[in-house]
Order: sequence, then C-alpha cells, then structure tokens
Amino acid sequence: MAQNGRLSFIAEWFHVEAGITRSYLLTYHLNDNAVELYDQRSKKTFLRRTKMPELTPRDFFVGSKINVFGRPFDIVDYADEISRNTLAKYRKRGFVLLKSSMWPKNLGEFLTTLIDNKININNAQMVQFTPTTVTQFLASKQDDDVHTSVLMNELLAGPAISLEVIGDNVVEIIYACSKYNTEKASTKIVLSPSMQRLFEREDVRYGFYCSEREENVAKDLKFFFEERHSIIKDCQFKNTTLAIIKPHIIKDGFLGQLLKEILSSGFKITAMRMLLMARVNCEEFYEVYRGVLPEFIPMVAQLASGVCMCLEIASEDPEKNSHQEFRSFCGPMDPEIAKLLRPHTLRSKFGSSKVLNGIHCTDLPDDTNLELQYMFKILE
Repeated sequence: MAQNGRLSFIAEWFHVEAGITRSYLLTYHLNDNAVELYDQRSKKTFLRRTKMPELTPRDFFVGSKINVFGRPFDIVDYADEISRNTLAKYRKRGFVLLKSSMWPKNLGEFLTTLIDNKININNAQMVQFTPTTVTQFLASKQDDDVHTSVLMNELLAGPAISLEVIGDNVVEIIYACSKYNTEKASTKIVLSPSMQRLFEREDVRYGFYCSEREENVAKDLKFFFEERHSIIKDCQFKNTTLAIIKPHIIKDGFLGQLLKEILSSGFKITAMRMLLMARVNCEEFYEVYRGVLPEFIPMVAQLASGVCMCLEIASEDPEKNSHQEFRSFCGPMDPEIAKLLRPHTLRSKFGSSKVLNGIHCTDLPDDTNLELQYMFKILE
C-alpha cells in the first residue's frame, strides 16, 4: 500500500490539564499493526514502535480519530507525499443529513447498506434545527441543486441525523444514490444491487440531503461537527435511558444492524452522538464497577479502543418504563448466558463475551439521568 509498508500522518492530542494541543508525527506500520509517535515540539520519541492489534489500515485517514493507550488523537494531515498519494484519492470524506421523515423507520437499513458497501460512519449526531440555524445552514446552498424552501420545511419538521461518512469516491456515490432512478441519475457511477434496492424507494431517496461536491463537504462537516450552532438535539431526561453501542460493534460493521433491532422493537432514539472517549473518562464512567467486576480493566480498554455511539432511548409506549424495558431488551451481561436464557436479546445476538457484549445500558434506574448527563453534557 505504501513505501516500506508504512503510512505517516500529523496527529494532534489535546492535553486537557494543560489546555494545549500537541502535534505528533504518527507512523503506522502495515505489516505488524504497529504505531510510533514522535513529539514534534520536544523533538523526542513519544511512543516507540508498539503493536496495536485493535487498529487496522482502515482506521487511518485524515479526519479520523484513534485511541492510543487511552489518548485520543485526531489525524489532521498526511505527513508525506507517499501517504497522501496512497490514501487521499480513495479515503474521501462525505456528508449526509437524514431527514425526520426517513430515519426513524430506515436508519438501520440505510447505515447497513452503506457499511456493506465499504462506506464507514466516522461521526454522527442528532440535530434539531431552529429557523435561525436552518437559515445559516442553507445560506451557502443557493447555487447548488437544492430546493432550499422545501428543504427548510423538511428540516424544521423534526430531528435530523448528521453523518460524516468515509469511503472510496464516497461523495460521487452518495450523490448518485440521491439521484438514482431519476432524470438526473449518473451514468458514470454504477451502484451495487443492495444500493439500487434501497435507493429506488422514494421515501429513502428523498429522505436525505448530501453534499454533492467535495468543496461543500468540508463546509458541511465544519458546520455540524466543529462550529457551535446550538443544533445538537438535547436529551429529554424524562422516562428515558442511556445506551452505548460499543466500539467493537462499529469496527465489525454491525452498527446499522443493531440500530435496526432497537428501532423495530418498540423503542425510539431521542438523542444521539458519536465520540471517542479518553481512557480517563472511560474509567470515570465505569467507576461503579471497579473492584466489583473482574472485567473492569478490559471493559475500560474496550470502551476506549475506538468511537462509540451514545443514544438516549425511550419506549414508544409512554406508559412503559423505558429503563426497565430497554435493560431487559439488552439481556444479561454475559452473552453466553443470554444465548441460553434470553436468545432474542441484543447481547445474545451481537455479543461474544462479557467485555465484547455489544452494548452498555444503564443498570440502575436512578442512574439514567446521571449517565445521560455525563455522555451528552459533560463530555465534549
């Protein structure tokens, strides 16, 4: 893939205590999944070549976030032309905005189809537009193939989900999906059969907005994931509970399937965000299990190993106890026990061990708002 079997990047780590951002030269060795870090300020090696089996080549691209021994690093640029020429033309970033008319019924299938076609979800959050914020977002769309007045009304109708997607030629592919089976359908992009089946449906095809040109992708991603426009959908904090889809589910490509199970089983998602947690935050979040569960350390390591998806979950039936219903739906912590006693639960279907059990759910009803506050308010 690259000369000498390695890729080089400029990576940044924000040192919270010092309040500064440090820049590093990050080298990833393809033949043994090893990482090196060199501190560019002090001119010293920060991490000698160390194997990181949980990382794969697909984790490394400009815009990605990786966790190295509990420290979250943002890859901000390529460090040499070889890495740039190897990856830049393939590992593109795209932007997709799912409208409230589409995602509650189709989110799981939509994401599964993208993932099955090697388009990964790098970031996601639920947003709630106001007349002011939707005007700000649409201000730069006047020259695009967008009916702004129609889109404005659609975005004001309910919560939307913004996605950063990564894949080969992803901008062209997603735009071709939005025009599939129409007069403006692309003749250059050939969609896979699974994409054709999904996007021939009008409710899906007209149920999302995407950046149609690469120069617009950066603007849209900045608007939703970097700038502060007060558009992130707040939690309800009333008869809801927390769920965290663990990093191994996302890395193994099961994110869409797990979400589909949740949304088709009597639950709805009322808030969402993806984030990469520092190890210290993972330890703090799991503190109640320290000294109680022998799996505490590997549980922390798993949660810190990559991006996770945090969800506020509510039962579709307001008369039901959302925490109790969802905790029961997740099943026993040990998937082996779940497979024997509760085969229809999430952990039975998606888990393989107590640590890799697919999903975290709040244990105690009194902790639901505390955990939601931690994930959606305290962590930035």
